[in-house]
Amino acid sequence: MSGCRKVVTLLDAYADGELEPEHVLEIEGHLADCEGCSARLQLEHATRKSLRRQVYAEAQPSVAFQDRILASMQAEAEREAVAELDSGRRGGALSWASIVPLAAAAAFALLWSAKVDHPQTKTRTTDKVTASAGPVSFEQVLDELIDRHIDRSSPEVTEPALLDGMEPQVGVPVHFPSLAQYGARWQGGKVVPIRNQRAASLRFLVDGHRMTVYVYNSEHFPVATSFKRRVVRNEPVYTGWKRGYSIATTDRHGVGYAVATDLGEDEGAEIVASLH
Repeated sequence: MSGCRKVVTLLDAYADGELEPEHVLEIEGHLADCEGCSARLQLEHATRKSLRRQVYAEAQPSVAFQDRILASMQAEAEREAVAELDSGRRGGALSWASIVPLAAAAAFALLWSAKVDHPQTKTRTTDKVTASAGPVSFEQVLDELIDRHIDRSSPEVTEPALLDGMEPQVGVPVHFPSLAQYGARWQGGKVVPIRNQRAASLRFLVDGHRMTVYVYNSEHFPVATSFKRRVVRNEPVYTGWKRGYSIATTDRHGVGYAVATDLGEDEGAEIVASLH
């Protein structure tokens, strides 16, 4: 019971990734044996995740705001087009510098007319803009990678040979990684949502430490440029920390790999560099 009281006082800091690695290991060990504290942590993560999604949803620009911006841009394009035409009439032939903006303005006007005249087209266009409004930030991706890493739900696939069947959902080939040289023991895997995309989540144990290997389409996720870049096995690898866990990422011709664990950066970088 005294152990539970100590853990409860540290759960907020643990969830925020503010604990030192040795304290993280202590908390992880207690959570593995205590269902009550584990359930409390799951509730904490669920509450934070729900709040984060609500904040992200409310931060998205409304359709009305997008329409106002689009109308303003169209009006400005038309104004510049008229000004350039008047200038051309007074001064002779138009230059290429003038022709290009005019062509863009004309195309913009045509698109705007189609948007107004065809309500169905307007709906489809608006949906597309809303779905892709704003780039996915790397911090958001990292948060979801950590959420999936600490999730203790059961894997959907335990046979390595079945991982190939994840490709239609993930969009890139998913193969069983050979990590025996690192003492990694296979636990299972499944397809998980990361933002508005999907990734393969493959779980291992390395000397009692949980490790998650993610495989995803790197075109759908931002490159970890905010992380420290290093070269391992002649491959560029990006490493850093998030909420007390190390993250190492790399890219193999459009196939992205990420390793999340409480091991050090060097171990994560070495493992992710071995993936292909």
